[in-house]
Amino acid sequence: MCHFIQRKRQFSIGISSKIFRKMTSKTKKTSAGIGGAAARSKQARQQSEDSQDYSSFKTVIFYWMLIVFLPVITFFLLKAVVLDGSFGMSELKVNISSAVGAMVALHIALGLFIYRAYFEGSGSKASKVD
Repeated sequence: MCHFIQRKRQFSIGISSKIFRKMTSKTKKTSAGIGGAAARSKQARQQSEDSQDYSSFKTVIFYWMLIVFLPVITFFLLKAVVLDGSFGMSELKVNISSAVGAMVALHIALGLFIYRAYFEGSGSKASKVD
């Protein structure tokens, strides 16, 4: 069994090093100037696409955090600070009211995400050029 795991590691390391060498050789060719203006244009286009991907990634992470954490924070803030401390309601009513407040916060976060996705996607993306 140990021999099998060792062989598997050697195989995966060999594959990884081949992929790394292939990637670095491509980078060296484009950075050395082979291909001229076409290579620079392709590299600039790739950087632009990477920038757009990173921007989309940041947007998705922001809304993911908003959707996950806003209802949880809303629940505990409503429960501890507002309802339990101020109104002196029974525990069942406090939990139900906090849950309703968390659901409202969740729906607001989802609505913001859907609004952003719908109106951002309609006109801001340029057509892809091959």
